[in-house]
Amino acid sequence: MKFKPIKAKKIYEEIVEQIKGMITSGELNAGDKLVPERELAERLQVGRSAVREAYRALEAIGLIEIRPGEGTFVREMGTKP
Repeated sequence: MKFKPIKAKKIYEEIVEQIKGMITSGELNAGDKLVPERELAERLQVGRSAVREAYRALEAIGLIEIRPGEGTFVREMGTKP
């Protein structure tokens, strides 16, 4: 019998999964503005660095767009970063 090691998820990965789920379910749509880092950190009771890392990860895979001075938005599917 072979077992795989159990890997604990990092906090930012949990945030990424929640936001991806909201996009997939249609709760968040292209063009929607996400809440600011500070507000999301307070809602989730996590540090701002975890939210910042999650937003960067989502931007890297092309799901969101971070516009300095404007906010963070859900990206149109099929548009390139």
